[in-house]
Amino acid sequence: MATVLKVEKMHCQSCAKRVTNAIMGVAPLSKIDIDVDARRVTIDGVDNLSEITKALEDAGYPAQNAA
Repeated sequence: MATVLKVEKMHCQSCAKRVTNAIMGVAPLSKIDIDVDARRVTIDGVDNLSEITKALEDAGYPAQNAA
C-alpha cells in the first residue's frame, strides 16, 4: 500500500533530492515517487510513517498525510 504525503515546502528538484535523501535515510528499501508541482511524495514500502515524517521535519520539509 502506498502512502502519499503533502510536502508544502518542496518547490524544486533540489528540494526533491533532499526529501528523497531524508526518506532513504530511514526507509532505504522504499520506492519513492515525487511530484514537485503537486508537492506530493508517494512512498511504497513504508514500515514506520512516523520515522519518515520526523526525518522530513528534521530536514526542513514538514509533511502531512495527503489522503
